[in-house]
Amino acid sequence: VNLSIAEYRPFPEKISLLDIEPTQVNWSIANRFLLLDENKRELLELGPFGDLNLAGGLGRQRSRYGELVWMGISPEGIRVVDRLENEIAHLDYRLNPVQTVALDQRIFPEMAALDPWGRLFMYSRTYNGIYIFEKSHLDKVPFISFSKEFSSTFCMKAMEINQDGELAVLGCDGIFHHFSQNGQRQVSFPSTIEQAEFLVSVRRDWLIFNREGHGISVNSQAHLSIPGSSVPVMDIASMNRSIAVLSKDHILILDVK
Repeated sequence: VNLSIAEYRPFPEKISLLDIEPTQVNWSIANRFLLLDENKRELLELGPFGDLNLAGGLGRQRSRYGELVWMGISPEGIRVVDRLENEIAHLDYRLNPVQTVALDQRIFPEMAALDPWGRLFMYSRTYNGIYIFEKSHLDKVPFISFSKEFSSTFCMKAMEINQDGELAVLGCDGIFHHFSQNGQRQVSFPSTIEQAEFLVSVRRDWLIFNREGHGISVNSQAHLSIPGSSVPVMDIASMNRSIAVLSKDHILILDVK
């Protein structure tokens, strides 16, 4: 497994003028990227030529948004998870608000991931498990209960779903756990990466990285390294055979071969 640089996308000056410091990245449509500043509650989209589009109605203009913890592209548009308000905001691909759905159980989701069919999997620390949100409805029965699977003190660092709809979880202890489509645990083992923080799926492989850019392939156990100019890593997102690395002032796109 090798990483090769495909594209370097610097942030336009407008991002720093707006005092926005993105903490999360995700792929959007048409070679664009979604960027989320969790601290300022701002969601924006960065185009291929440095063009910026800011989400109206999120963030500072509307105090009703509590704590945005995740955003991503679903078949119906963009989904944004608000932990504090315990709700999911639906936006169109131009970042216009479409509707907001309150979750009918107070799970206060901390992390999320979308499967290939548009179902949203959300991690609740409150209930120590993962829940599925589908067709504007939250299944009140946890998809995975970490209290049953591990213990009531289980701590999660990252979660990801691959192209086959299988879920993987990275524990705060650096242990990687792989679950089947129906939530059965397949395998667990230590990642060997110190202070592992990021988990991405590339085809049928899983990659684990830390903020220093050191990584490993789960399948081959090959060691990987993100170029030093993009360290410390703020976030990583994958699409097909590529990963997007969010740095302080740019996005680095790497092909995984």
